[in-house]
Amino acid sequence: MAKRKPLKDCIVKPGEKSPFANLLVDLAFKKAFDPDKPSSRENLVNLLNDLLEPQLKRPIKNVWTRNVAKNLSGSRESRTAIFDLHCEDDMGNLIEIEVQIRKQDHFLKRLAFYASEIIANQAEPGDEWDYDIKPTYVIALTQHTMFDDDRIVHRATVTDLDTGEQFLDTFNFTAIELSKVPFFIEPGSSSLRKWLFFLRFLDKLKELPAELDEKKFEQLTESSKVSKFSKEEFEAYQKVYHEKWDHNVMVKGVFEEFADEINAKVAESVSEKTHEMAKAMREQGVADSIIAKVSGLSIEEIARL
Repeated sequence: MAKRKPLKDCIVKPGEKSPFANLLVDLAFKKAFDPDKPSSRENLVNLLNDLLEPQLKRPIKNVWTRNVAKNLSGSRESRTAIFDLHCEDDMGNLIEIEVQIRKQDHFLKRLAFYASEIIANQAEPGDEWDYDIKPTYVIALTQHTMFDDDRIVHRATVTDLDTGEQFLDTFNFTAIELSKVPFFIEPGSSSLRKWLFFLRFLDKLKELPAELDEKKFEQLTESSKVSKFSKEEFEAYQKVYHEKWDHNVMVKGVFEEFADEINAKVAESVSEKTHEMAKAMREQGVADSIIAKVSGLSIEEIARL
């Protein structure tokens, strides 16, 4: 096998197209990590183990789709998971995992809601159920900044406030801000760091670089090629991009076309508030010279208020 090139030689140049799909598009993510097909199931197991390694007690060995007809809230809009999964670790223990990819209002509260749904859906009809709740994990991959710090990954669980030790394994959260992932990777980087780079930038590469020369990434790049899409899948994938492009162009075009009017309105609004503040200060007997320093208005403008 030919030696892989370094990252700098694998980046798509202007005018070129990557053979790989953007894994942050729902359809592409589902295809690359489909739990119902052997090869993509292995991709998903690798991803979950590396993303959740600090939180899992045992490594995951198997996953399959958790088919829930409806959530207990009755809201169809709340079911926005990419995957609802049953997972089994290497000791046969079961855990429940949900994977999300999208920006949402009330981000953290939604994660709590999704975890609560997973738990509620474990309840069995009748009097025999003994509340043997399986540990739940909610993984949220977002392309938007949610936390005001430099950390890419935030992890949370239910802890004892005095000791800091885990109080319950029922709720486990992993929030990943891909917007903070830099376009840089090294061969010695951790598996987690490599995954984050892979998820964010795969569609910016024309081939797998030496820094990601591992079997799990090689296998995943094959299942992430756009050429592997069916005609219907490719059309659906393209539609997502066209909608995104059209939205960006529309917003940019509207701003450029009406930039003068928009800026004038902003300036008018600021000016009105400044004059109102200056007038109120003058009515309270504040000297015009002090008002001028605070507001930026001239003495003449203040005198006309």
